[in-house]
Amino acid sequence: MILVTTGRNPTHSTRRLCKELTRFIPNTRRLVRGKLGLRQLLDELASAESDRMIIVYRRFGEPSQIGLVRLEGGQLKKVPPTIMLQSTKLEPTRKRHSSKVECITADSKDALHLAEVFSEFLELPLADYRTSEFKHSLHISGDARRVLRVAPIHLQTGQMEGFSLIANNLQW
Repeated sequence: MILVTTGRNPTHSTRRLCKELTRFIPNTRRLVRGKLGLRQLLDELASAESDRMIIVYRRFGEPSQIGLVRLEGGQLKKVPPTIMLQSTKLEPTRKRHSSKVECITADSKDALHLAEVFSEFLELPLADYRTSEFKHSLHISGDARRVLRVAPIHLQTGQMEGFSLIANNLQW
């Protein structure tokens, strides 16, 4: 089980992004953080029998970072990279239809390294998006400006199915 939570004082858009992540990523559960500190987050991880957590932080009211955290030896350890978000796009609630992603795919060399990290952290196979037998993927694409887009897609149609994250920097 992977817990998905926010940093302190989340905004509506940050909480909504957490909901979207749990809707599409298998084996996740949203944790309403409230005023929990790091010690209480450790207790929540233990009670959920989990060793991993995704934390969505905000800046200026919008989601700004996504951190991956693993419980090792009774302490929380960051899993590089921290994903610095340029923007997020969330599907309108009336268009909701979701399927859990079954694999991680990437379409460029820049995206492949992040895809490998996600594959290991989320315990999902890394697949070729052109020949995969899977239907739904968390797809990472890169462009010439080294900007990465992370979004769930339907592999047969290539259509995005929910949120879209634009990452302009990865802090390794």
